[in-house]
Order: sequence, then structure tokens, then C-alpha cells
Amino acid sequence: MNRVVRSCAGLFIRPRAALTSVLGEPHRIGFGLLGPVALAVVYFAGISAALAMGVMHAPQSPALRISDADYYAYERFYILPVGIAGTVMAAGVTRLLAGLWHGRGRFEDLFALLGFALVAVAVAMGLPDLVLAVLAGLGVPGLLGWMLSGPHIWLGTLWYAVLTVLAVKEVERLSWGKTIALAAAGLVANGLVQFVFIR
Repeated sequence: MNRVVRSCAGLFIRPRAALTSVLGEPHRIGFGLLGPVALAVVYFAGISAALAMGVMHAPQSPALRISDADYYAYERFYILPVGIAGTVMAAGVTRLLAGLWHGRGRFEDLFALLGFALVAVAVAMGLPDLVLAVLAGLGVPGLLGWMLSGPHIWLGTLWYAVLTVLAVKEVERLSWGKTIALAAAGLVANGLVQFVFIR
């Protein structure tokens, strides 16, 4: 357990070393599942708190046809499968494209690192959203806008992009230019999955 906590903290302190340490783990797929699970738990709590306190904002994207009134009640339950599906898509697209450039990685390793990197999203975005939801429910005005576009959203997104680049570099062992291109393709694949289901 101590190793897991150190690896999670390492995502913010020494991210490349943290990702490399996960590659050395015999059960690295478990680390890959840890990120989507952490994200799902944090957002389940945040959405549940916001629903209970009556402070949910209207969903942003009409991609999934669930009524605005019911959307968040359902979203809590499919954040985990969507997180896993997005990670699978990102790892799959990245691995297929890396093969064209003779990358040396494996799908399982990409899945492990990209999934594990979602721990950073849970901490940087999910925890602030949980706190903002509770504070909004307690009557602090003006916080719903922060839940949609606050600095924690940009920080979490940017940090996940950085971690994605580092993960691809560690697994595929390609030049930085190719690594960044592959990471961008993986991020787009993950983003498409997220766009359909998460508002």
C-alpha cells in the first residue's frame, strides 16, 4: 500500500520516475485500473453531494441523449466504464500508430501508465470539484462556474497531457517529436470517448 501511495504522489513530484516504477510492477494493470477507479469514486461522491444539495448545473453537451434532469443521476454510475474505455482507446490508438514507427512498447504497458495517470486528474480536478460542490450546496455563491471552467480544470487537463507524453515516451522509446504526436493521437481518442458520455 505504501508503494501505491508513493507512486501516486510521484505523479506530481517526480512523474517520469513514478511512471517508470509502475512499469516495473508485476501487477501494473492494477495500477492502470487505479486511475479510473479513483476518478469514479471522487466524481461519484462529488456528483452525489451536488445532487443531494440541489446545486447541479445544466449539462453542457447534447452528445448522449439523457434528459438534463436525469443526466447526473446516471453519470455517477458510468464514469468508471467510460474512464476504462477512454484509456483502452488511447492505449490502442497510440500502440497501433507507434507500430508504424517501430515503437517497442506493449498495449498493456500503455494501458497501465495512461490509466494510472488518471489519478492525477482525480486529485487535480475531481477533489476540487467535490469541494466546490459541497461549498455551493452550503450556499457559497458563484461556485458553479468554477466547476465548469476553473483553473483546476485547466491544470488537470494539462497535467494529464504531460503525463500522457511521458507515458508514451517510457513505453515506446521513440524520439520526442514522435512521442508527442502519438500522445496527441491518444488524447484525441480518449477525448472522443469522453465527449460522448461525459458532460
